[in-house]
Amino acid sequence: MRQLYLVYRVMPDGDRHPETIMAMDEDDLKKAASTLDALIQDDAPEQCLREGERWEFVPQDLAPLADWQEIAPPDARSLPY
Repeated sequence: MRQLYLVYRVMPDGDRHPETIMAMDEDDLKKAASTLDALIQDDAPEQCLREGERWEFVPQDLAPLADWQEIAPPDARSLPY
């Protein structure tokens, strides 16, 4: 079943920054980090993960509302995916 995930960039010190929203199936979750890395490398290499950083994928119902609203404010006309 397809689900929305909030994607965080996790810094070496553990601090998390919401980056984007992705819709994917549970099977896709296993390769999501490498797929995201490849897309960023092609489109925006300056945004690639730096040493010690990693991606974290949090299901919509488990992510804090404030983080969702940072990426897709309630008054947004469309979601960024």
